[in-house]
Amino acid sequence: MTIDQHPASITLSRKSAGTSLLPVGLFLLLAVPLLASLFFREPWLWMDEVISYTLLSDPSLAHVNKAVVSGLDANPPLFVNLYWLLGHSISMKLVFLKGLSIGLFALTVVLFFRYVTGLVGTPLVNVVVLTGIISLTFLNYVLATQIRTYALYLLLTVGFVLSAHRLIHVPNSRKWLLVHLGMGCLVLMSHNVGLFYVASSLGFFGLLWLWSGQRAYGWIAAVHLLCYGLWAVGWYPQFAIQAEAGKPHSWIPVPTLLSFFTTVGELLPSPSSQLEHLPALTWLPVVRVLTVALLFGYVALPKLRGGFRAVQSDPAFSFFLLSGVVTVGVLTIALGVSLVHTSVFLSRYFWPSHLLLVYGLLYAGYAVFPQLQHRLRAWPRLGTLFQAGSASITFLAVYGLLLMGFLFFQSRKVKLFPSTIVPYLAQLDPRYPVFFESADYFLPIWHYRLAPARYLLDWPSANAPGNLPNATVDYNIINSLRTHYGVRAALMTNSFLGEKTLAAPDLAPNGHFYVVDEASRYQIERLLRDHQVQLIRRLPIPIAGHQLLECRLANGG
Repeated sequence: MTIDQHPASITLSRKSAGTSLLPVGLFLLLAVPLLASLFFREPWLWMDEVISYTLLSDPSLAHVNKAVVSGLDANPPLFVNLYWLLGHSISMKLVFLKGLSIGLFALTVVLFFRYVTGLVGTPLVNVVVLTGIISLTFLNYVLATQIRTYALYLLLTVGFVLSAHRLIHVPNSRKWLLVHLGMGCLVLMSHNVGLFYVASSLGFFGLLWLWSGQRAYGWIAAVHLLCYGLWAVGWYPQFAIQAEAGKPHSWIPVPTLLSFFTTVGELLPSPSSQLEHLPALTWLPVVRVLTVALLFGYVALPKLRGGFRAVQSDPAFSFFLLSGVVTVGVLTIALGVSLVHTSVFLSRYFWPSHLLLVYGLLYAGYAVFPQLQHRLRAWPRLGTLFQAGSASITFLAVYGLLLMGFLFFQSRKVKLFPSTIVPYLAQLDPRYPVFFESADYFLPIWHYRLAPARYLLDWPSANAPGNLPNATVDYNIINSLRTHYGVRAALMTNSFLGEKTLAAPDLAPNGHFYVVDEASRYQIERLLRDHQVQLIRRLPIPIAGHQLLECRLANGG
């Protein structure tokens, strides 16, 4: 198999990508529809974003960092410090903060496009393939528009992998060793799963050292260890404190065989992510993941038979190999940790691997269909579209408009806060507080003041056998929110039971309150069982597994 690729210097061609307007167009192609879609979505932040916005709204950055360490957020503080500085310097409006994430995502894709176009293919073919795959991966719409660390984590991790690729070909470069060290430290301070990416890169260079016999690769491996050392000195004590919020167990379900393929499948393009969640079609992610794995193996094995020299002399393939090893390594480490310690197997934690898989598909496409671009060039009208350094304005305009419309449509569909409960809250007596059994409901409704929201901090219920695993995590997070930000809507059980009323006496006589009862969660049931709370009536609502309960304290009247 032969494919069109660029010289081993892996210096980006000025002709192909450096001086064209294609990167600028690509940035706008992604950023504009995603940003525009924010004005046509439901306006609510979901629970994690409420936590982020609460931290970012804090006037004291020192207090923010103290709250982060307490377990209010589960990741290192790089994201919240960067967004806090930008938000307080420019704007704290939600559209600006979400726009930052969109901009970081679009910038990452542009930098990735420029780099891979310097390795293989032509600019227009690459931009069409990259944007096509990205647009068909729903995870991008979910994560690129959040006020969370994911967009920053994506940018830094991709930059870390790109610097690793440089070092494959210039292992003695002090400049790239320093860049790699810096990027590694930033990755570790952007997300905890960055630990797995650094470990996978370490493993890759360790194998490369053994395979090649070149001591220089051992020094690169040592740089990874230095990243860990700096992280351990600077952040591990705080990391250990944060980890307490995840005890006694993770909220993420332990992966099964089917959920493994579903999670990995979310990193790959799909015609319809909703379709694959239908009971009869749960096998589709298995087929997609296995097909991609077989394709990558088919492309890689013949090249690997050529030995180390064949890999080092082919930058396009070495990046394909690095991307594959890092992705497999991260998934393997995460699976092992999830099975033997704490479950962390969640697709959004592996988002950087999405772009690595995109390159794998792009490279495999060139490898499996080596004559495709040559045949396209032979067509009288379409041929000029695929000449390096040139592009048809008409084609780009039509494709760009269609893609922007599709991106806008898909991004509008993102809905993370379960807002179907909101209309039913408006029908309740506004004098009575409404208790929620999950942070998914409580935090957004409390933040937007959609109802007199309350959350009961009842550890025996949260940690009861059979309750959802995230009940204890919700407890720890909301308790931290109460401690550090004075959120009195979160009530300790003793305080709750000791009050005759939950609001002013003239507004809520006899200790009346409502509960949004979820069948999957265990909380108010304990107090009903122990006769500390009396049930007045049930108010059915047409939401599966939900009912509204009107209750009162047993000592309320």
